[in-house]
Amino acid sequence: MTKAIILVTFMIILVLGMAIIETQGQEMCHDLVIKTNCEDSPCINLCMQKWKGSGTCFQNQQVKSCLCTFPCKI
Repeated sequence: MTKAIILVTFMIILVLGMAIIETQGQEMCHDLVIKTNCEDSPCINLCMQKWKGSGTCFQNQQVKSCLCTFPCKI
């Protein structure tokens, strides 16, 4: 029983360590996908499909645009 607990603990630490190494220092990229008449739902869906990122509408001068934020691929 003790060996199993130690093994499970070691595996959890190993997996968490690998996840931290992958995401640490990763730059975020941005893309304007909808330049006019942005609506929240299509903006979010398009960014998720195209970049696997998050999208938000923002006021850009006189129009609402959709900005996608996603992890850059190096």
